[in-house]
Formats: sequence, C-alpha cells, structure tokens
Amino acid sequence: MVAAAALVLPAAPALAAPPAPADPAVTGGVSQLDPAHAVMPPAGLPPAQPVATGIEPVTYAPGARDAFGGRQAHSAAPLRLVAVTWTGAAPDAVSLRSTDAAGTWGTWTNLDPSGSERDSAASSVAPQRGGTDPIWVGDRTAVEVRATRAGQPVTDEVQVVRLDPGLGSNDDAIGAMGAARGPASPTYVTRAQWGADESMMSWPPETTPTVKAVTIHHTSESNDYAAADSPKIVRAIYAYHSRTQGWGDIGYNALVDKYGTIFEGRAGGLDRAVVAAHSGGFNRETFGIAMMGNTSTTPPTPATLNSVAALAAWKLGGLYRDPRQQVQLTSAGGGTSRFPKGQTTTVPALFAHRDVGNTSCPGDAGYAQLEPLRAKVQQLIDQSASDVRTAWSADRAALGEPVRVESPTADGTGRSTDFEHGTVVWSPRTGAWPVTGAIAGQWRAAGGEASALGYPTSAEYDVPNGRQQDFEHGRLTWSRDTGAVSRPA
Repeated sequence: MVAAAALVLPAAPALAAPPAPADPAVTGGVSQLDPAHAVMPPAGLPPAQPVATGIEPVTYAPGARDAFGGRQAHSAAPLRLVAVTWTGAAPDAVSLRSTDAAGTWGTWTNLDPSGSERDSAASSVAPQRGGTDPIWVGDRTAVEVRATRAGQPVTDEVQVVRLDPGLGSNDDAIGAMGAARGPASPTYVTRAQWGADESMMSWPPETTPTVKAVTIHHTSESNDYAAADSPKIVRAIYAYHSRTQGWGDIGYNALVDKYGTIFEGRAGGLDRAVVAAHSGGFNRETFGIAMMGNTSTTPPTPATLNSVAALAAWKLGGLYRDPRQQVQLTSAGGGTSRFPKGQTTTVPALFAHRDVGNTSCPGDAGYAQLEPLRAKVQQLIDQSASDVRTAWSADRAALGEPVRVESPTADGTGRSTDFEHGTVVWSPRTGAWPVTGAIAGQWRAAGGEASALGYPTSAEYDVPNGRQQDFEHGRLTWSRDTGAVSRPA
C-alpha cells in the first residue's frame, strides 16, 4: 500500500459559492477549520482489503433502434458506473440516458470522450479501447445510448461497459464521514482506506522536480450519488482508467466529492510532485483535482468548493506559489492537448483542464467558479505566512524550487520544506535555516531534527579548509579530507 502524507491546511472563512443544493448533508467543508487544528490527517479508518473491481460489457437488447439510432442495453445486476467504449475511429457525439426507480426513462446526458490523458511518451501501456468519461447510474439496470459520426448513427460500433466497484469494508464508514462532514472533520481518505487494488497499477509512481500549477476537473458523471457511493465511484474510475483506458493508475491526483470528502488519487503521495494522467500534454508539473460529478450546468456544492480551495491552497501555498501567478508550461504532446509537443503556454497557477485541452472540462458551471476559487485560495495562502518561505526567498538561487509541500517535521515541533538542492527547517526555538550538501546528508542520516544535534541554528559558514554549520546541540564540519563530521558544541 502507498503511505499517504498528512496534509497541512490553513484555516479560512467559508468560501463564497453557489446556493446550497437540496441535500442537507452537502454542507460544511474544511474551510471553517479552527487554526489551532489546522493539520488535515488521513481519516481515522483502518486500511481496507483491496477491493476487486469488475469491467464487463452490457449487450444491447434486440429490437428496433429509435429515429436517432439509439439502442437499449439491460443488465440483471445494478449498472453502478457505466461508460461507452469503442475500437477504431471515435464517434463525434455520444449520449446516454437511464431509467429511474419506476422504470421511466430520464433525460439524455452528453458524454465527453475521455481521450487519452497520457502525455505522448508517458507510458508504454496502450489503451485497450477508446471511451467516454464514465457516468454513475447507481442501482439502475437499463440505459439507452446514441452515438453519431458525421451526423450518421454509429451506435452499433460502440459498446456499453459496466464498471462494478465491489464492496469495500470502509464504504459505510466513509459514507458516514461524508454525510456528517463539518468543521470538525477535515480528513482525507487514503488509497488504502478506499480499497485500491494496487495490483491493477501498471504505471509506477513517477515524479517531476516540482509542481507549478493545479488543474481543476470534473469527473463528468452524475451528481446523483449518496455519500457511501463515493468510494465506489473512485474505485470504478480507478479500474476504468488503469485497465480499459490503459493509463496504469487513476488519472487524477485527488478527487473531491459533493460532500467535501477528499480522496487520494494517483499513487505516490499527495505531498510529492507526482505525474498523473489528468491533462494530456500537461501532466508534468501539474496537480490534478477532480470534482466528483457533472458541473456542466450544475454548480459545484459549497462543500466541494471549500475542500478544493483548501487542498489547492495547501498544494500551491506549500510550494510557495499563488493561484493567479502566471506560470509557463511546456506541452509534452498527446492526450487532449491543444498544443503540440514542445510548444509553451502561460496559464494561472490554478487553471481548468479546458485551458490547455480540447475539452469542456470542468463544465461551464464549474469553470465559472475558477476566479472565485482563486480568490479564496489566495486568501487561504495569505493567512498562512511562513518563515520557511521567507528563508527560501532569501536563498532561492541556491536552493532551487520546492519539491515537497511545507509539512510538520518528524518531531512535530517545527516545519520544513524540501527543495531541489536542500531543505529549509524551522522551529520556534531556532528560526528557519537552510541545510544543504554533504552537511545536510550527514544530518539527515543521523536523524535530522530528531537527532542528538537537533535543529540548525545557523546557515553554513566558512572555516579553515571547509564549511561548518551550527545546530542546537553541536555542529557539523565538512572538509574534502574528512567529509561531514559531527562535533560537540
């Protein structure tokens, strides 16, 4: 199982958001967190057993097509999450509808082609089939599909697949956590807790030097799901992305449901610069957050926006970036990228998938929330002034860019951030100081701030034949002849 890092989030007042939905459980969120309890740990749940997920075709029912070439597909078992897949040329448009509990057909939903969100050289695993984004239909057992190309029906060329998420031992507990979510419960659900079957992963975690920007998505499936359905949806998306789409793992770094519950997505650690498969051509140096549901016409819930803002502020603020800061990204090509390989584009550090991809993601209603979201993220970051950031700013040329978000130190009394060429460590007793090179290596090998040396109390300085740095309970001296050697104070 992949160990998850604790998230450290600043406190904030409630995010200005669209009116609350009718569901009274979809309220709250992490943005009302008391500053004294600003650590966001994993949920207090045991690891779940890896949950086996199933992907199986659903055959069309015999009978006549409608005037638009639509065909019905029926299943004896609840369909849960469904997608439409194909081999060969993709249709221009795909739409789907399902029956309600009384068996009455609902409204048609347009399904976006998911494309390949891998960069052009991100993985050697080829997708088995093209396909749409999946859609949650819950316990319904019948869907009707229409697919067209160049204005002509091609429904016979596409296949409905049922994504069975299985039952996880933590599903009910995660659902209860989401349904009761409020200011006192700012936790996130780890891969181990939502029951990720790590044997399905064929793309091992890959990292880049830093994260420059956060990308906002929606999963584009239904908004009609209960809190206990959320881990099922995450597992089904994981199976679809990793197996059917051939992405080797779930595409998003993190997912947030309509109740404000945050799920760890891509393996490798939320605090690291992990390459995912959420924004083809621009997966490197970006962190993808997916709002679970369809925000094409329905605004994200306040709980979703609160948690997305807190997560984005933790990621960007912890890496010392501002959401409106203009960053330059270079396309790796492939996927839904609007830019060919090697071309650069400039976007805000918090941007939408559609800003770089040929997609409507995160939908018009979701996209309308981007600027209010940036304002809230900036407010959250401004409320969390950091001595570590100040020390880095003074020595940025030597330290390089952040590679891990600012986090509590191992002994819990300080904070630190790793950079390309060193670490800055802070405690209330000593202030913030950089530790680099061979001295940093020796200090970490001894146990870092938890070692007998304690925290640094100075930067490195010159001594005869070498360099030296002071710590609370001693010093480390380096020379070409001896390397880094610990000396008493």
